[in-house]
Amino acid sequence: VLMATDAVLDFYDSLDFEIIDFDGYDTLLIELLDDGTYATVSDDDGHMPDTLDTPIVFNVYDDTDSFQWSVSLDDSHQLQALLEENSNTEDFLNALQAIRTKNIEHYQ
Repeated sequence: VLMATDAVLDFYDSLDFEIIDFDGYDTLLIELLDDGTYATVSDDDGHMPDTLDTPIVFNVYDDTDSFQWSVSLDDSHQLQALLEENSNTEDFLNALQAIRTKNIEHYQ
């Protein structure tokens, strides 16, 4: 089992992500909205990314742990840039949705 590096853990810690045990796997989780909406970050296989350059998937869930939507990003740095560019969660999620729409159109 590949363990995420300290660099990955420190990076996500600085972005206010928590590391939780989810079905026996370490998972990066961030609370998004006061209503209990949260997101996880994983690699394409559903595990924690082992480097900051690994392509990632940002998965959004509601307060009942129901999957809502996800978006693929080039790497963790893209996620950081989106967080820095968007001062509030709503703008951040809208930016992710725009990338998601572009990705879907690209693969159709």
